[in-house]
Amino acid sequence: MVVTYVATADNYRDKFTKLEQQKRSADSLKADAEKQLEEANRARDALKADLDTQIAALKSQVAKLDLDLNTLTRAKAQLDQEVTGMMATVRVANTGEQEQRGLFQAESKKVEQFRADQIARDQELKETNQMLLEKMTIIAGLDATVRRLTEENQELGTRLNQYLAQSGRTAVRPQTTVPVRAAGVQPVPTAPSQTKDIGLNGRIKVVDVKTGLAEISIGSAAGVKPDMKFHVIRGDRFVADIVIVEVWPETAVGSLQLIQPGVQPQTGDKIATNL
Repeated sequence: MVVTYVATADNYRDKFTKLEQQKRSADSLKADAEKQLEEANRARDALKADLDTQIAALKSQVAKLDLDLNTLTRAKAQLDQEVTGMMATVRVANTGEQEQRGLFQAESKKVEQFRADQIARDQELKETNQMLLEKMTIIAGLDATVRRLTEENQELGTRLNQYLAQSGRTAVRPQTTVPVRAAGVQPVPTAPSQTKDIGLNGRIKVVDVKTGLAEISIGSAAGVKPDMKFHVIRGDRFVADIVIVEVWPETAVGSLQLIQPGVQPQTGDKIATNL
């Protein structure tokens, strides 16, 4: 009995020891679990507080973004309105540009037609000047003939009057002037007028070597008069003289004289009343 009791007591003591160890181990585990739970709760609370802060910040950002979105929406509406206005302006401008292009093309055609007409008029003017020079040559020849015949008639009239006066008859007054010429025709110069103090300058526009006439670039508007003498100069060289026989406001025609050997007056040569 005693042995059995002792054995049983040992068994209980071992079990109690094991149970006590298990209890202590369980208490330790419980304490660790509670500690971990507390730490987890604190971490959860901290995380919750952080999340609440982030949520509040996000809500603030969302509100700001909503405000920005509204501002951008209004700005977009304003820009859309401006773009619509600009497109209307561009359409009007395009229409105006097309009209301007049409007007430009029409004016360009007018300019081209004007240039063609001007070329034709210039050609006609050249031909007219050539005809004028030819007619002036004929007029100059006829003028010289009329003057010669008039002078011969004057001389004969003077001789006749002298004879009649010696015979006691009534003397006929001799004709002392050249008959009246047609309007616009100047007499052939016999004594060029003095031009040393006038100081006129110009250029030769047209030269007709066959007729011995030349057209100059200045006329009565500049002070040119019939019988006026101009010197033709090329560089430093004297080429010839021109004695004016016909004058217009912007141009004049004269007879070429004292043409130097080996050189002929030409278009563009300088003319001057003084050397």
